[in-house]
Amino acid sequence: MQRILIGICGIGNGHINRQRLIINHLLKYDVEIVLAITLKSKELFDSLYPNIKKVLIYVPWIFCNNFGIDFEATKTKYVEDGVDQFNSFLTFSTEVQKAFNGENPDFIMTDYEPNSAQFAYATNKSLICFDQHSKFLNLSSEIINGFSINIEISRLLYFFPRAEKRYVTSFFKVKNSKKFNIEVLPPILKDIKRGNIKNNKAIVYFSPYTSDSSKYIKILELIKNYTNYEFNIYTELESSDYCNYNNLVFKKIGDEFDKDLTDCNFIISSAGHQLISEAINLEIPLYIFPLDTFEQNYFCYIIEKKKLGEKINACNADEFNKFITNIEKYRSNMEKHKKMYWKNKWNEVLFSKLENEFEIRKKVAK
Repeated sequence: MQRILIGICGIGNGHINRQRLIINHLLKYDVEIVLAITLKSKELFDSLYPNIKKVLIYVPWIFCNNFGIDFEATKTKYVEDGVDQFNSFLTFSTEVQKAFNGENPDFIMTDYEPNSAQFAYATNKSLICFDQHSKFLNLSSEIINGFSINIEISRLLYFFPRAEKRYVTSFFKVKNSKKFNIEVLPPILKDIKRGNIKNNKAIVYFSPYTSDSSKYIKILELIKNYTNYEFNIYTELESSDYCNYNNLVFKKIGDEFDKDLTDCNFIISSAGHQLISEAINLEIPLYIFPLDTFEQNYFCYIIEKKKLGEKINACNADEFNKFITNIEKYRSNMEKHKKMYWKNKWNEVLFSKLENEFEIRKKVAK
């Protein structure tokens, strides 16, 4: 039996959704799992995996600018939070060893969770990274809309300077890299079946991981006028000013989101990797805008370059009408894009590698 520590980033639903899928497949194998999770995620993971041990983590917020780590801003935030990170890490490491009955895990997996990576270095155990961010180590240096790729690279090298393997999931073509131990996977996706498309149905997703709601308000001001559409809006934003519009339906993230994905016509969203990947897989055209990161600006660039949707710039009727007019073209391009880049299922590719390289074995039926 292999002992595995899995570190799960608590920022963003994409990290959690990908790791849930990986954990579900791992449970078919003869492994002992301990999860490293944030307090915010504990209730969810306790409900999903009541029989798996969990260890709590605290993740410091690291600020970056176009030159790399912004040490001054990071120090200011660290002082404001008032958490002793060294003590937090020692407590975490002690609890990990307790969870494994006094032993260390055989190897560590992480989706952008740095405490588990640091534990791997401290115990000289193999680290396997599953974050989608590592692909930026293997892309040309660029500045997009004022954001430098150095932001992503510096944070990656600060948290994860080395890894036995970096299994990188991507919805666009990225090369493998021996230098960074990068092996590219197809997107890690839920098994959602598309039904009949409702032409007047849309999903709107507002990420909770931004303090600037001005873009969200601008979108609501635009779509409230399109009364022939039903906009299913997933947000933590206070929506009292817009609840009286019959075409705006406010919902909480949950199983209903996947149900809405089965028949919606298009998506309005920030440019997160996971939702973009799901949308392309289900051939749902995207009207998207980036949050203030290089990553999301780059993803918007890719979506426009591949003609899979439209980036929100003006956020006005002319731009939105243009997007609606071209929806079927975007859908057709998504179908072609998938056939070109996603030739295998992610779980078949990944678990074949884990079996061969890390010797995990499926449970023997009793």
